[in-house]
Amino acid sequence: MLRRNAAPRGRVLAACLITGATVNAQEPAAELDAIVVTASRTPISLGETGSSVSLITREDIERRGSAFAVDLLRDVPGIAVSRSGGIGSQAQLRVRGSEANHVLVLIDGIEANDPSAGDEFQFEHLATSDIERIEIVRGPQSALWGSDAVGGVINVITRSPTAPFEAEGLLESGSFGTIRGGTQFGISGDSYQIGLGLSYIDADGSNASRSGDENDGFKSAIANLVARVDASDQIQLDFAARHTDSTKQFDTTDFIVTGLPIDTDRATDSRQNYLKAAATIDAGTWLTHIIKLTHLDTDSENHSDGSSISALSAQKLGFYYQGDFVLPGSLDHTLTFAIDHENEDFSQRGTANPFGDPNQDQDLDTTGYVLEYRANPLEAWNLSASARHDQSSVFDSVTTYRLSASYALGDGRTWLRGSYGTGQKSPTFIERFGFFPDAFLGNAALEPEQSEGWEIGVDRTFRDDRVTLSATYFNEVLENEINGFAFDPVALQFTAANLSGESHRRGLETSVSADATDALRLTASYTYIDSTQPDTDGAQIREVRRPRHMAAVNINYVFSTRVNVNLNVSYNGTQFDNFFPPFPQPSERRELSSYRLVSLATSFQLTDRLEIFARIENVLDEDYEDVLGFATPGLGAYLGLRAQR
Repeated sequence: MLRRNAAPRGRVLAACLITGATVNAQEPAAELDAIVVTASRTPISLGETGSSVSLITREDIERRGSAFAVDLLRDVPGIAVSRSGGIGSQAQLRVRGSEANHVLVLIDGIEANDPSAGDEFQFEHLATSDIERIEIVRGPQSALWGSDAVGGVINVITRSPTAPFEAEGLLESGSFGTIRGGTQFGISGDSYQIGLGLSYIDADGSNASRSGDENDGFKSAIANLVARVDASDQIQLDFAARHTDSTKQFDTTDFIVTGLPIDTDRATDSRQNYLKAAATIDAGTWLTHIIKLTHLDTDSENHSDGSSISALSAQKLGFYYQGDFVLPGSLDHTLTFAIDHENEDFSQRGTANPFGDPNQDQDLDTTGYVLEYRANPLEAWNLSASARHDQSSVFDSVTTYRLSASYALGDGRTWLRGSYGTGQKSPTFIERFGFFPDAFLGNAALEPEQSEGWEIGVDRTFRDDRVTLSATYFNEVLENEINGFAFDPVALQFTAANLSGESHRRGLETSVSADATDALRLTASYTYIDSTQPDTDGAQIREVRRPRHMAAVNINYVFSTRVNVNLNVSYNGTQFDNFFPPFPQPSERRELSSYRLVSLATSFQLTDRLEIFARIENVLDEDYEDVLGFATPGLGAYLGLRAQR
């Protein structure tokens, strides 16, 4: 039976929150013992949380062979992926029917959502070569993590060395003129860890529009550095830095003739810098302090026919303090107090026209005060309650709440869990002030979105923990949902507007993982989501880019100790998207067909230090669209070599 330890005593567990360190490895099927750092402000095991949490480990990444994390996240229960084309094209994730900017993304403890991209994280840039682990927490988490977490949290933890010296390099080539490379270096000792990761991809790409034959290329380079130093027995220092530099070509929509994407010579150069410095201070048996500073700096420049036409940039400076108190008495309970302060700056540059002037500078300050109480009143129970009060320089103050509970039945193999939470998402800089000629005009009068949701679930293990079954029912309500495709008949442009009435998201998530034999591992998941929003007449209609049915099956087989074969099948049900024909015709909703994506990956260990690997994506050469009018790649084959020391 699982029981929570007497809470983060000392710097080891507390530091997990700021470094993303893995406390204990995830066993193939006994996943409920795995430690996670996102479902609470302090590290807990999966069996202790009342929320739905999924894990993607380094082993999962290497067995699948996927170059980008978005291809792995597609198979997580409750997540819908929308890609506007091929490699490097915009990739949006929607968790349980929420919007793409309703999910907080953390990379090594740094908030990575981009204020200049509508508070979305640009998943198309997230390569897998330097990722150790991804935690996905679904449902309202604003009471713990703030405005961006109204739909959930995705926590990306990069690789750190575990041996005195580590080195790895990979090189891959394949379809669509793709070349991919990466290196990992690391050194570690009793009191320090330093890891450096470098990755690069260059692809000619594929044609995203239904007509023409121009391929949309993509280039990306990533450098990632993490370091930990034990300054003393009581103080641990952590540092992280990440740089992403990319160029992607894309097709624009023809709103004059067809209302569909056409071949255009458009490209975006973008850059993201992430920095973190943190300290964990062990003040004794009952108290631990965590102090963290982070900085996010992003900028992008759009080009048409080789000339610059617009630019966006943003900076986010964050200061965070957290105190963890192990309360006295016989009851195993902990109180956490935190202060999160963030300053955001937004800048847009472009050419003014009669419809508006894009040149502007905006800013936003937010301070959040957090309390979380965790307790084990009885051996089988784990309870938590949290509240957060946010003060904003622009919006009214708001308080959000979260309650969760888990209960282990007497057999020690069944866990019941549930949670309730509220959340608020503030309008983004783009929604309020963005201006893109002939495409979008911001609305400064927008109100924040507010959510309320609950879930109840069960987890059950069988066959000596070799099989795990999970099922979760969830129900969420969103008020003041922001529609980013509202047409303004006066300005003759699209704008953002709050919807009147409530939007509803309800559904069922199920999953199973099984070690059928020592060599054969099976995983499968199915999600049903009913996501609706109010229409102009008050009736509920299905929201766009949210399929009702999603499923995934993965089969992994290890031949001896040198050969691994992985088969993955993903199913995406029918969904709707908006079609905007040339003015003055009204917009339409069009159905996108369901599709299946089959991928096959294999690896062969030539020596203890040399491995050859290959994968085939979209084996059936499926013709499908996630976004109306944007074609996705067909069958692609890739071959690579990995060397390790």
